[in-house]
Amino acid sequence: MSLAGFHEGRLPVPTGLGTSHGPLWQTETLILASGQEVRNARWARPQRRWDIVTPPLGHGAYSALENFFNARRGRLHGFRFRDPSAFSSDSDGQPPKPDDQVLGIGDGARTEFPLLLDEGGLERRILKPVVGTVLIALNGAPQAAGWSVGTTDGVVSFDVAPETGSLITCGFEYDWPVRFDSDAIEISHDQAGSGRVVNLPLVELFQGA
Repeated sequence: MSLAGFHEGRLPVPTGLGTSHGPLWQTETLILASGQEVRNARWARPQRRWDIVTPPLGHGAYSALENFFNARRGRLHGFRFRDPSAFSSDSDGQPPKPDDQVLGIGDGARTEFPLLLDEGGLERRILKPVVGTVLIALNGAPQAAGWSVGTTDGVVSFDVAPETGSLITCGFEYDWPVRFDSDAIEISHDQAGSGRVVNLPLVELFQGA
């Protein structure tokens, strides 16, 4: 899987108090002549959105943000975003462990497995794992070697296919693939020498084939 028009850089400023976020679904609703509703889900999984508020930023920080925004050409190019409320495979937001998530079951032939995150019964592909955070276990035994992971596509590749029936688990930190949802950015200067952003909308990029 790949994302078109994506830059691997991460948003260079932290989120602050007042930041809001949540999932969005697309549901078509048709009301028949009888008054009965017919509903159809257009998406198989939700798209997450954020409205970022930053803490006060010094001159260097807000210059970095403005430069980052311009380098993405506003909404044109995607980038990485670390959501402080959703960044770990651990369900409680703790550091990842090698048994946090099920990666798959070995069949003796398959060597590649995409990182997955269970979201209430929905599986989400993790395309942007954080370098150095991915942990792998086979039947509960941590594996320090014999595998690698693509940090731009989230695919774990084993040197030798896991044995048939072996349980493959993983843990990781991840970034969200997002883009700016505006072609304008405004920095409010509340005091001399510092500024902050009070409305910086981001939208998750859906995964493409």
